[in-house]
Amino acid sequence: MWLAIDIGNTNIHIGIFEEDTLQSFHSVKNASPRTTQVNFSQILTPAILSRIQAVIISSVNPEGERVVHEYIQKYLMIKPRNIGRDVPVPISILTEYPERVGVDRLVNAIAAFERIRDWAIVVDAGTAITIDAIDNKGAFLGGIIAPGVDMFSKALHHSTALLPEVSISKPRGILGKNTEEAIKSGIYWGAVGMVSKLICMLCDELRDNRPTVIATGGNAEMLAQEIPLITLVLPYLTLEGIKITYKTHLAFHTQH
Repeated sequence: MWLAIDIGNTNIHIGIFEEDTLQSFHSVKNASPRTTQVNFSQILTPAILSRIQAVIISSVNPEGERVVHEYIQKYLMIKPRNIGRDVPVPISILTEYPERVGVDRLVNAIAAFERIRDWAIVVDAGTAITIDAIDNKGAFLGGIIAPGVDMFSKALHHSTALLPEVSISKPRGILGKNTEEAIKSGIYWGAVGMVSKLICMLCDELRDNRPTVIATGGNAEMLAQEIPLITLVLPYLTLEGIKITYKTHLAFHTQH
């Protein structure tokens, strides 16, 4: 048994794997160190801890990563291994600065290609919305980074004197009849329109290739129900990418 941990800006996703099979999935807020440790203790019971043999981490949040490392080393006495630092990423990265590409985007691309084996676009709708392209050889071509739905809401609230922070769900219509409805409409339909337009532009830039569009992340379902171009919603795509990366690393060391 081993752990795949995806440390994002807002949430930490924990996958408990038995060999290649995801046995359970848990998501906790990337909050204070104390809260994170309590949440981990509730998930990783003594019975589970006794069986864990490895911990593989994908992280875009250095502070959250530090807290998780401390917890794992204290209670598991295992040194966690980070993808990109301890575990190489088995993918060609065709960007100007490959070392700057977020590990989460790369493992998403690895998992998408493993499933599609052809051109693909991955929409990861989390704190930020990333839209990335993978070619038919599995290479990461680059992509787009934009604010996520919750970030739009927080920015409106914190950058204005009177606008409230609104929880975003599908509005009753496009025309808001009060401030909350107007904000909800602007953010919801604005995000849908932005992502739809960016996917279309990316498909045009890829020319004759017809990529499969996959969505993942907390707002994946929201976008997928409004954007017909999104044909697959895969909630555990990042964890699958961590698994593939780890297994590729193990296989390489077994052969050598």
